[in-house]
Amino acid sequence: MEDPAAFGRRLHHARVDRGLSQTALAAGICSPSSVSRWEDGQSVPDVDIMEQLADRLGMNPTVLTGEGFDSRLTGSAEDFADLLDTVFAPQDGIGRRDTTRPAPSATSAWIDHARSALDRADPWSSAPDPRPTVDDLSVDPLTPSTPASLETVELLDAMVRVRETPDRATVDALTDTLTWVTDAPLIFRRTAVETVVAVLLCADMPVAARAAVDRVSPPDITTTTALLLTWGGSSPGGLPPTATSRRGRDVAFGVLAHLRDAPAEVRRSTATAVVASCPDDGLVARWAGSL
Repeated sequence: MEDPAAFGRRLHHARVDRGLSQTALAAGICSPSSVSRWEDGQSVPDVDIMEQLADRLGMNPTVLTGEGFDSRLTGSAEDFADLLDTVFAPQDGIGRRDTTRPAPSATSAWIDHARSALDRADPWSSAPDPRPTVDDLSVDPLTPSTPASLETVELLDAMVRVRETPDRATVDALTDTLTWVTDAPLIFRRTAVETVVAVLLCADMPVAARAAVDRVSPPDITTTTALLLTWGGSSPGGLPPTATSRRGRDVAFGVLAHLRDAPAEVRRSTATAVVASCPDDGLVARWAGSL
């Protein structure tokens, strides 16, 4: 069983997502005050109560307990979370994973879809719409099998909503999601935090961008996120550590950051080259244009 706080976050999200009040969820099962206590992370219900709550919420009880086992996966929820981190985390410094240890065949299609959706969820990407892929994942039988897979799809859905409508409401919803999807792979969470920060900064809301990072309190952030937050000197210290793995966007922003004090002619020519090296990245183009 997970700790009460983690259980409480899942229960609260599932209830709100289904439009149920605490009273409606509790009816015939327990008292509303019990639901409130569990959502606050004070305790967890007995197994039989847990199963009844999950049934009313229309979800697998193991998603609430974090103790799922599915022979089609890797043996346990923890193993599947580790598998996702292994597959999605860069292994050789340039984004390739170790192909000598392939993912189990039963999960390979799911993982390929999730990776594809992550690659296309960026609001500044010119890649095809990821919504159909995320919708397919939401009804995939593997998705509700473990907290890791369910939270990954929940996070992808929130990210795609920002891509579809990049405004304060969708960014706030993505930030809310980030506060509880702790079993989703770290690379997904890093990318989502970057999206939140970039959208808010593009809307000239640096204070809100820093507040979102403080609220989520991620274990680390991308190089791009760190550079964006410190670009104007508004968030000089106290940021989470910067991830050691770097993508093309991170390298591009590193170059752009060094150009700020360069002569105008150098800035223009180098910024043009940086944009050309990331032809499908609208965020790099936008920042280069501001130099």
